Amino acid sequence: MTARGEVKSARALGRMLQQGRLVSGLTQRDLAVRLETDQKYIWALESGKNTIILERIFAIMRETGIRMYMEIDNSLYVPLHDMGENPNG
Repeated sequence: MTARGEVKSARALGRMLQQGRLVSGLTQRDLAVRLETDQKYIWALESGKNTIILERIFAIMRETGIRMYMEIDNSLYVPLHDMGENPNG
């Protein structure tokens, strides 16, 4: 399954990140462990929390006519138990 979508806001970015995580069969905690971060950070991104950096990026995109598209491709999925000892692949 491949999903595609245009990303126009932090909220839309969060939805795509969440869908990618779900397609990969990961919980927020699993993803946080792989990225060596905490679950709260993953939750904030997926919730579309608009940081100053994201706000500026999307403002620049709007002003310059840039469009961002994301694609979720589950063929890249590697189960957590198949990653061995290195959580970063």
